[in-house]
Amino acid sequence: MGVFNSTVLECAIGIVFVYLFLALLCTTINEWIAGVFAMRSRNLEKAISQLLDQQKGNRPTSTFLQDFYAHPLISGMMTPGKSPSAGHPSYLEARTFATAVMDLATPGQSGSITFADLESGVKNLPDGDVKTAILALLQDAKGDLDRAQWSVEHWFDDTMERASGWYKRRTQIITICVAVVLTVATNADTVHVARTLWTHGTERALMVERAKIPQGAGSVAIPDADSLKLVLGWPAEKSENENRWPSRVLGWILSIVAISLGAPFWFDALSKLMNLRNAGEKPDKTPSTPPSR
Repeated sequence: MGVFNSTVLECAIGIVFVYLFLALLCTTINEWIAGVFAMRSRNLEKAISQLLDQQKGNRPTSTFLQDFYAHPLISGMMTPGKSPSAGHPSYLEARTFATAVMDLATPGQSGSITFADLESGVKNLPDGDVKTAILALLQDAKGDLDRAQWSVEHWFDDTMERASGWYKRRTQIITICVAVVLTVATNADTVHVARTLWTHGTERALMVERAKIPQGAGSVAIPDADSLKLVLGWPAEKSENENRWPSRVLGWILSIVAISLGAPFWFDALSKLMNLRNAGEKPDKTPSTPPSR
């Protein structure tokens, strides 16, 4: 009946372990897709464009956005030999953004500046969204240059939070698509996995033992090949393949939803289940006095 006479607990550990394995595969594929299509850098580029695009630059033929990317602090982060879009960085510090913007707003000043220099420089910018936005931020700075820079940094951070929402929505769609492909390709039928683990005690115990590895080694293990063959994959018998479609589709749906929750969720769930399993019964307390003869 398993540890604590609970086959249910061991089955749950096995199912979660399979979910963790598939979720890790899904995450790996997602990261590969994000890298190939430069999704993070394109997302950052879109966010910066939203902030700086509607503003004329200091030069007659440029925009503020073009001047921003030409600034040494920003151009130094671009990948050499690639187009601006392809070579765009994936991350940008708020302080770097604020420093470049404030430097562009005070083109006639070299070295350190004062709040009056910044305010005067912004007022001399051509009319546009950046000028309006920074002047609004300076109103709250109350003559403090450090507070003014903090306001510009916070303006950037607010936009990055919205950009993170855009990125998560896009990646969630990709995650679901990848989860569907993985589930169908491996026939990751939750109903079948649960039924198999319930009826095969030896294999269930081996999978539970395998699940101990992440707790001690600090890394995530995967089920061995024999365990995977037992719970994943398409059956060889065609008749069985035809008769189980209703429960298989239900099992697929459950697996797709589970994989979409992500590997961190299932790693935490596995840790909690393993802690529950390893807790055992509380041992009897040692008597405070030796036994009498």
